[in-house]
Amino acid sequence: MSKYLVVMSLPLINSCIPIRIAPSIEDYTISKGKKFKRQLPKRQMYIFEDPKQANEFYNYINIKYSLNDVDVWLDVPFTIEDKDFLFSFYEVEIPTKTVNLVPLSIDGVLHTAELDPVMGNLYETRKGNWYIAI
Repeated sequence: MSKYLVVMSLPLINSCIPIRIAPSIEDYTISKGKKFKRQLPKRQMYIFEDPKQANEFYNYINIKYSLNDVDVWLDVPFTIEDKDFLFSFYEVEIPTKTVNLVPLSIDGVLHTAELDPVMGNLYETRKGNWYIAI
């Protein structure tokens, strides 16, 4: 019976529990900024995943509109059919966060044996996902 108990508990011990899952955006989404991330404004936004390295979109906008690193994030002026418009963009990180059960259980066993925890920094895993909201 104890062999079956060990086999049945093995998947539970080797698993991790997701705490926060970052959204998966295939192409783009249009939604209110506050719904997507609390720190964003309430207005409608065009949101897509950022596949590039850090600050590449910032550098592109800075060079394209000759902003010289002044107010690149806020109110970038552009013209369509002789009409002037402004746009702002935000780089947003939403991490996927999981709790790992193996280090927790090992440190729990060590705690009952009155030993110091060994795997304190391995309890959770974070993977950052970056998005651009315009």
